[in-house]
Amino acid sequence: MSTLPAPFGALTVREKIGQTCQIHGKEIGGLDPRGLADYFARRPVGSLFLGSEVIGSASGGHEALRAFIGECQTASRLSLSIAGDLENGAGGAIRGLTTFPHLLALGALDDPRAAYEYGRWTAVEACRIGFNWTFGPVVDLCLNWLNPVVNIRSLGQFPERVAELAAALIRGCQEHGLSATAKHFPGDGVDFRDQHLCVSVNALSREEWRRTFGQVYESCFASGVHAVMAGHVALPWLDRAAGTGGTPLPATTSRPILHRLLREEMGYDGVVVSDALIMAGFRGRAEAREDLIVEAFNAGIDVMLWPGADYFEIMERALERGRISEQRLDQSVERILTMKARQGLDVRLSPATVPAARPVALLSGPDPAAAKFSEAVAERSLTLVENRRGLLPLDPHRTRRLQVLLATPVETNAEKRLEPLLQSLRERGIETAFQVNGNCLDLRHKEEAGERFDALLVLFELGIHGLKNTMRPTGAMAEVLWTVQGLETVQPIIVSCGSPYLLYDTPWAETYINAHSYGPSTYRAIVRALFGEIPFAGVSPVDLQVSWTSSDGRSPLPPAIPAPSPQAAVPGIELAGLPR
Repeated sequence: MSTLPAPFGALTVREKIGQTCQIHGKEIGGLDPRGLADYFARRPVGSLFLGSEVIGSASGGHEALRAFIGECQTASRLSLSIAGDLENGAGGAIRGLTTFPHLLALGALDDPRAAYEYGRWTAVEACRIGFNWTFGPVVDLCLNWLNPVVNIRSLGQFPERVAELAAALIRGCQEHGLSATAKHFPGDGVDFRDQHLCVSVNALSREEWRRTFGQVYESCFASGVHAVMAGHVALPWLDRAAGTGGTPLPATTSRPILHRLLREEMGYDGVVVSDALIMAGFRGRAEAREDLIVEAFNAGIDVMLWPGADYFEIMERALERGRISEQRLDQSVERILTMKARQGLDVRLSPATVPAARPVALLSGPDPAAAKFSEAVAERSLTLVENRRGLLPLDPHRTRRLQVLLATPVETNAEKRLEPLLQSLRERGIETAFQVNGNCLDLRHKEEAGERFDALLVLFELGIHGLKNTMRPTGAMAEVLWTVQGLETVQPIIVSCGSPYLLYDTPWAETYINAHSYGPSTYRAIVRALFGEIPFAGVSPVDLQVSWTSSDGRSPLPPAIPAPSPQAAVPGIELAGLPR
């Protein structure tokens, strides 16, 4: 007997299961309206994960995506939540809308008002297209400089700052129709490993966790965040259980983490969505996938992200065999439908419609005000870390020839990506030479041939997943580190368009800037700051204290924090720069 009140209780068991299932839009991207209606009749999923790549072949970009969302809503018996990774503005997932600098740039502003506007403009543009749920903000902490997942996606290292900014961003989203999601509970950024490739471990002690991640999540809950994403992250102080082969259990399959800690101790009663179930952090155990899905649902996951084509059959078998109770299913469905009501969706059993409370606006493209805000975030987030030779600001009258060297893991279309910066230089009448990566002696050979430049600008594109499993310069990017140290006639101006920890690989750099992001608005802002047209106003969102030696003779770099064995005692961990 269903425990759900009307109209929730009118759902069939298969429809209840469907509410807990979120598919990737690629599964249905090629279907016409009749095909969509047939699909949703057979598989009545509750939510879709979308981005512009779903219909990338269609002209019109966001307009075509908006039309596709409308077709899906019409075809589904219950209104759909439409989710996406809108971590850095609607344009982060929807082609043609406004992309903001990454969250780490927002952390460098350290301004709750800007964080609110970041959320507001994300919601305004996304809701016009038909989205109502963002998988953001990332509220992980940069506690390990070697972590390859968090970095520029986060608001920084310091819990008090992250807690305040995250709460403001969440309010900005949700007060304008877009459900926010704090992720990745119980917190990534401690380990040096990537949960896409294996289980990541949050090795903090109970006290350290409560002072850091616990503080951040309490602030998110106080802001009324609609959803929390559980990460494939273990928390040994709470759950030391291990699967086959000793693999620690991630939060996605841990009842102690999701029920005892999140629900009972912290009192959170919103929706818990899993991180993608195709990730090796979830799938990397020897157990059968069906068993893992059942385990995750019983642990406390409400919405399964990309659980596979056989999800309905897996859940139906689990219900029939008593492995999952219908009461437990009803708990998830009630939370999901409650969130849908908060999104303004019609949860009655009828052909879904766009609710009158949130009409599709006539203006559905990028908003000029959002683009202006993006430029402001980029300009205010630039942080001048080193200027030992006093090279900055550049004198526009003496800087007439400039060499731009881009270090990047993706050489294809590199000059096109950097066009906003190159165009900004040309507009100032500066003759610019451009090079991507190259040999360690390329610039030295130019020197020897008599070429001279008034300035050398070296940009590192250190983006998340650009180099899988690391945010450090490797391969051709590392060659650039060699290249710029062999010159005699010009000193490099190093700009990290991404990871702030590039400084640890360039301790010799005498002129160094952290931009905390990459993209058109950031590239334009860099040029303005180089010539003193705007100040370097950013405040570093992470602790950067690099020297060649330390007082105790040990490495001057912050420690890479290892993950303990799930059966081992968790030692106290000293984290460089962590407020005590």
